[in-house]
Amino acid sequence: MKKMKVLVTLMIFALLLPQNTNAQDNSGCTQPSSLMEIDRMLTEEARKQDVPAEIVKAIAFIESGGWVHCVGDKALISEDGGIGIMQVTDPEGEYKLDHNRLVSDIQYNIEKGIMILNDKFERFSGKGIPTLNDGNRNYIENWYFALMAYNGIVPKNSPIILNDENKKGQRNMESYQDRVLTVLEDGNPGLKLNRTLDQIKPEDLEYVKNSSGKEIVNFKKKKYTIFGPLTHTTNLFEPDDLVRVDEKVRRRSEPSTVKQTQDYFNLGVLTIGSMLKTDETPKSNEEGSYNHFGWYLASNGAMKNEWTGHVASSYLKPFGKRISGTDRYKTAAKISEEGWGNKADTVIIANGSNFPDALSGAPLAYKLNAPILLTSHKQSKLNESTKAKIKELGATKVIILGGESAVSSEVQSTLKNMNLTVKRIAGKDRYETSALIAKELGATSQAVIASGSNFPDALAIAPYAAKNGIPILLTKGGGSEPLNSIVANTIKNNKVTSTIVVGGDNVVSKKAFDALPQADRIAGKDRYATSVAIIEELNMPTDMLYVATGKSFADALTGSVLAAKGNKAILLIGNIQNQESVETANLIAKHNIDTFYVLGGDSAVNNDVLSRLILK
Repeated sequence: MKKMKVLVTLMIFALLLPQNTNAQDNSGCTQPSSLMEIDRMLTEEARKQDVPAEIVKAIAFIESGGWVHCVGDKALISEDGGIGIMQVTDPEGEYKLDHNRLVSDIQYNIEKGIMILNDKFERFSGKGIPTLNDGNRNYIENWYFALMAYNGIVPKNSPIILNDENKKGQRNMESYQDRVLTVLEDGNPGLKLNRTLDQIKPEDLEYVKNSSGKEIVNFKKKKYTIFGPLTHTTNLFEPDDLVRVDEKVRRRSEPSTVKQTQDYFNLGVLTIGSMLKTDETPKSNEEGSYNHFGWYLASNGAMKNEWTGHVASSYLKPFGKRISGTDRYKTAAKISEEGWGNKADTVIIANGSNFPDALSGAPLAYKLNAPILLTSHKQSKLNESTKAKIKELGATKVIILGGESAVSSEVQSTLKNMNLTVKRIAGKDRYETSALIAKELGATSQAVIASGSNFPDALAIAPYAAKNGIPILLTKGGGSEPLNSIVANTIKNNKVTSTIVVGGDNVVSKKAFDALPQADRIAGKDRYATSVAIIEELNMPTDMLYVATGKSFADALTGSVLAAKGNKAILLIGNIQNQESVETANLIAKHNIDTFYVLGGDSAVNNDVLSRLILK
């Protein structure tokens, strides 16, 4: 096996490392009792310093011959002075390291080795070494040149061979950094790196002498962009994160390859249910069992026939995360936490059981930097989870959307008794309420017109309207309904000169459309296609999308302000497979969208439906 050959080579290397004790003593070294413990130490310190753990484990493996810090009571010390598991060197005294601790304390050795790697990435990228792509540290390929610098920016580590006429211009896969990445791939089955580096040309490099007379590689270009997919570290997932698997993967009862297999997870989207767990597969230098990956407890998220089990981290790719609570009220609180943390001076309160008065609230909430929280009109009291969240946010002001039939007077009294300043915005109906919210928002030359008879179109455009300070005015839905008179007066009085109508003729009639100033209509064949049309026609960002069900209003309503804060769009999808439109699939394919934040629980948008977004 390739993996065994690599291990044997590295073990021989470790045993042959010169144990240089002339200058300083290297005794007093203690090797941890198990390789599993070293695995844990490498992973935790990498996470602490925000470095992909896959890289750190591979460096330690190749530097020390297999996660070895000591032979007997003596630390590994090489001819160039590299010490211990990370072969730490500091010949210029730049990092002011404690030699004795590098020898005796493996945790200190790991910490300082990662610190030096981090320094190469942060301080030298774009200067002494090129930056790859956007420099995002969570993508493994972006560390290529920092790895080179960790060992030395010298000809033997040049990414392109220059000094061998027979191989000149070829990729140097024997460079230090490429050997590290080979070990990384071997230890993480399922993980394939993008290592072609076709963008680097021989003429971009030259070998020059530095001030000490040492030959080094000089990079004439200081930035490259790799074409094709990059590999995200798999060691940072947290509970409620969503991941994708592009092949069937084993699910096991425990975090170990020797534990019982519980069948397979099919390709698609999984929900992470734990922090990363250290691999418990027995490891020994003699047997060559070196899994570098960890494990997550994961679920397929199915409402029926839910499957859970441990899955190897190396097979997982980021998909996004789910923001949800056990009901719409707690989901609203979670959305608030996501966007506002534990501080918001103002909170918007809306009816969580019915949509009309709340539809126009997102632009005002965005202007006030206020999360939208929900309470139920089916009970007169303020919802307890909402009450707790208001206290946690330290809010001083609350704005209620809608009359007492939407949010009761008892709720208003409760809020006042919490020493909050309370203001209610309410008209005689949903249409007047939308006009009053527009008045609160302030004068603007543009307005969005949406049906007040249903919610999807108004909520799909809400992030755009909120971000741009555009009021959402409601008119009665239907193929022959005229423009609501109160809305018409609001448009006239505010001197609105252009309007965006969302939805087709059967949603906002042609009669209403014709009564509007300089109107543009954005519509699809259904609510899902309309949400796509909004994203496309308004040129909304597509690097990431929020996703909400198009079957109910609450999650999209409370999530619309969060989306606006991040200048993102909301994509509406169905809650059963194939319910989303062809337009949805085309949007995702056209823009190569691969990151989705899901608003609401499995009952709103389940993982099977999410899988349809990415499976061809």
